[in-house]
Parts: sequence; C-alpha cells; structure tokens
Amino acid sequence: MNNEQKSYDELMQEIQEDTKKISSNDISLEEAMKIFEESIQKIKIAKEKLTEYKGKITKVLNDGELEEFNQ
Repeated sequence: MNNEQKSYDELMQEIQEDTKKISSNDISLEEAMKIFEESIQKIKIAKEKLTEYKGKITKVLNDGELEEFNQ
C-alpha cells in the first residue's frame, strides 16, 4: 500500500517508528537520510489529510450537513 492510501493514524505510527530508527545508533547516515526523506513525504500526506478533515468538519459545523470537501 502506498502512503497516499494509508490512514492518518497509520502514517503517524510510521513517522513515530521512523523517528525511533533515526535516533538509533544502529543505522548508517545514509540509511538515516533515506528514512528522513521518506518521513518528510509521509508528513506531507498526513498534513493534506488533516486539511481535508478540517474542511469536512468545518462544512458540518457551518451547515449541519456533511459534504465532500473540495479545495
């Protein structure tokens, strides 16, 4: 499953795991950089999901009905 198909919670869990890996002394600098770059992409996707959720919540609060959020 690619990162865009994962839920917000799945992405956050992976980001936490990546942070632990990077903090470990058991990996090379090259591996740490690879994990860091992958984590940045996960963070971007998670942020997009939060923005989408915020739009849906705002839509519900404003008119009482849930509509698909379109930017």
